[in-house]
Amino acid sequence: MQFVFTTLGYHPDLAGGAFRYVRELAEGLARRSHRVDVVYPGVDENEPRETTELRNSVHLHRFRIARGTFWRNWRDRNGAALKCLNLLRRDHPQSLIVSCHAYFARAVTRCGGPTVSLFTGPWSEEFLQSDVLKSKPFARQKLIAPTLRRIEQAGLARSSFILTISEYYRRQLPLWHPGLNRAIHVIEAGVNTEEFQPATERAKIRASLGIGADGFLFLAVRRLERRMGLIDLIDAFKPIAREFPGAHLFIGGKGPQAKILEERIRMHGLADRARLLGFISERDLPGRYTAADCTVMPSTDLEGFGLSTVESLACGTPVVGMRHGATPEILEPLSPDLLVDGAAELSGKFRAILANPSALPTRQQCREYVLERYNWERVATAVERLCLGLPEGAP
Repeated sequence: MQFVFTTLGYHPDLAGGAFRYVRELAEGLARRSHRVDVVYPGVDENEPRETTELRNSVHLHRFRIARGTFWRNWRDRNGAALKCLNLLRRDHPQSLIVSCHAYFARAVTRCGGPTVSLFTGPWSEEFLQSDVLKSKPFARQKLIAPTLRRIEQAGLARSSFILTISEYYRRQLPLWHPGLNRAIHVIEAGVNTEEFQPATERAKIRASLGIGADGFLFLAVRRLERRMGLIDLIDAFKPIAREFPGAHLFIGGKGPQAKILEERIRMHGLADRARLLGFISERDLPGRYTAADCTVMPSTDLEGFGLSTVESLACGTPVVGMRHGATPEILEPLSPDLLVDGAAELSGKFRAILANPSALPTRQQCREYVLERYNWERVATAVERLCLGLPEGAP
């Protein structure tokens, strides 16, 4: 079978859980001898107009980007994507288009041919909670967001069926898009357990971060945006820092709230106990997860899965998360005690953990839990079966 993915990015060209999902799925299908093409915008304005690359048996097609207004960019990039899709469809007329973001719904619709949607996040709702056009609430709420929602709904309605990454998204989709009449299949994400595994020399990594043998490190690896709940996390840590001299909070990631979070840390007098690590490279991530005693997922909304959660668990580090979005789907089977109902409970949860760290799941339990449940090969197999129309249990 031939698959053509349309996406806003491809890991590691661009970091992000959705982009990693696309890469792992594309490579998984390619390992099954399917022809897989991925169409996406480049990240460099100076890149040639179009570039192609064969990477891990996946055919990558990047088109040149330019900087302009949002709608001009949208129009131009959909035009470039459509040109690429038409060429691929000409050479591979039986290909199935996998639309991975509503941004390219216009190009996918105009191209024609069978389509499925991979839904990894609601475009309109994420836009409303972003820092884009923060100073123009009328334009955000009354003009742009409804347009994004209509574009997304049109793309979803054209799909043969919808793939999504959690039961949370399956429940929410009919609320975001009333009247949507398409089958929705949940295919959870996985984790590369060879890449994300407990790092050797944990004590050495902790020492390099300034964490002593008796120290306790809470770690959050998130994009620095409002909906990630990082301000609440810093606020919750303020009383903990006073009560527990060995407690530390590190936050890894980049995003528009970096300066606000730095100021919050200074305002609370936490500079010696809490800090931003900046963007953590994929090479360094397993070591950072391993160094931590507990990872925190404080997202307040729209958490569709949370690759950081399973990556941390794969490295043997337990995770505390909010009972919002899809986080409970991951953590509750491991231990319901890892979940809190809201930001007001975070300080109490941290206090309980520091008073009795042995109550957390062991590092071995965390690792084994992921090995049993979250596997990228299982993801590729499930998608392959659905796209080929194979009944469940067929060889």
